Amino acid sequence: MMNETPRLRHFVRWVRDEALPTWAERGFDKDAGRFHERLDGSGRLLTVPHRAMVQARQIYVFAHAGKLGWHQGGVALAVQALATMRREFCIEDAGVTSAHFSINTSPVATHSAVRDAYTHAFILFAIAHVFRATEDASLLDFADQVIGYLDRSLADDIHGGLFNHDGDRGGEKLQNPHMHLLEAFLALAEAAPGRGYLERAERLVELLRGRMLRRDLGILPERFAADWSPHPDPLVADMFEPGHHFEWIWLLRWYQDLSNDDLAQDREMLLRTATQSSATDNGLIRDQLGSDGRVIKGTHRLWPHCEAIKAATAGPRGLRDPVAAALAETAASALLDHFVGRPFSGGWTDQIGADGRAIVDYVPASSLYHLFLAAAVADDALEKLSASGGRDPE
Repeated sequence: MMNETPRLRHFVRWVRDEALPTWAERGFDKDAGRFHERLDGSGRLLTVPHRAMVQARQIYVFAHAGKLGWHQGGVALAVQALATMRREFCIEDAGVTSAHFSINTSPVATHSAVRDAYTHAFILFAIAHVFRATEDASLLDFADQVIGYLDRSLADDIHGGLFNHDGDRGGEKLQNPHMHLLEAFLALAEAAPGRGYLERAERLVELLRGRMLRRDLGILPERFAADWSPHPDPLVADMFEPGHHFEWIWLLRWYQDLSNDDLAQDREMLLRTATQSSATDNGLIRDQLGSDGRVIKGTHRLWPHCEAIKAATAGPRGLRDPVAAALAETAASALLDHFVGRPFSGGWTDQIGADGRAIVDYVPASSLYHLFLAAAVADDALEKLSASGGRDPE
């Protein structure tokens, strides 16, 4: 019998039919050609500095949504917003391109001139998807200019990986920007094979497997010393986020599909730790834990539940595996019951406390990236499940 996933299907419909139209209308400034940073509880604009990372995430969402046929006009929104982001955030210098962290919008002026690795990873991800949707070859030159900035200014040539931001050449290392840079290189490699992007992804996977994973603890820590050794603070050294475990599981499967490298053992380790220690009795995923199971942050963000859906599709049987289908269905139920469709129909609560109450009183645009990508991945997995009748291929 085909695994039943009614809540997962409901979640996909909500993203497609409610979230995307809301953020294309309320969440986009047509005159300025850019996306809003956040809305209040009534769906009205909140005037705050705009981050390049959020622009890039929204550009990705609507480029991909348009490509899938989920939102008519999505590609046009993405193209317009990418041009605006390039004009208002980006700096071209000696053949490389970087972006300021944030701007004020009235009038337009730099708010924070910090240039960080996390932001640039999402800019590359956005470029990859706009290229896929438009086949505008000049965008690959843009991507290579951004990569040139990373190579010139943020690459740690001694210990490997990237510094967190410009001017920071001795601080701690973080797994998170490397994870999203892997995501960007995989998107670029899939969209434009043969340009060296897959080789860059391979180096990041090697960094993960050689320096980041703590196989003795069964975790991927969030923070490290500058040389990738364990963080000097013992309370930090074994801290991990189950949501990032789920995210890496999906990315490693994507990389495996493009490279044919077998990464099943590492995926299984990450999944085992995340699922054994992260869920509460009501199916919510805790934000941060220690390797010994201690709760560091017992709050619940929206995005780890999206990543759990993606991770559930990454096994060899996809949603044909009843355990994977149950994980996806539980995560979708958590999203529907606690986070999405509130405080207005196309909005969401970004974080709740252990008591289930909302911690923030606004709706951040940044979460749409997680929601949409989880829905797109789930929809593809559900189509495969339907096509197979729930049976494994012979």
